[in-house]
Amino acid sequence: MADPFVAKDGRVDVARVMEALREGIRKRRDEAFFDGTPAEESVARRLKVLADAAELDDEVLERLLRDDPRWNLSPDYRIVTHRTGLSKAFVLGLKRLVRPLVRLYTDPVVERQRQINLYLLHVVQALLDETTRLHQALAKLKER
Repeated sequence: MADPFVAKDGRVDVARVMEALREGIRKRRDEAFFDGTPAEESVARRLKVLADAAELDDEVLERLLRDDPRWNLSPDYRIVTHRTGLSKAFVLGLKRLVRPLVRLYTDPVVERQRQINLYLLHVVQALLDETTRLHQALAKLKER
């Protein structure tokens, strides 16, 4: 039987060998299961454990896992007061009047923090995905 990686002239086709290796790695990565669960479920379980340890609100974690944008900061905020009566109307009017001036200073900071939060979320998700795949691959190697 002829070797599929050797050309007719007897030379090894390195490009074909590398492509076969990459394809094998892709297949193993896609088929990686740990404890019979897909990688995404393992990552979600690990995130839940980390959130519980950090005492993170379950609603925030659910928003993070669903890619719900409401978890992140927003420069828009409600104007409220605990006062009642005429003083409530005065304070709310004053806050509405001052809000544009305050937002000149706060919006750039809030926007930068929102971008950093989003970036760090993607970094953490990528790291968890990769470490979960590595744990799965290690478990498969130990089984052999």
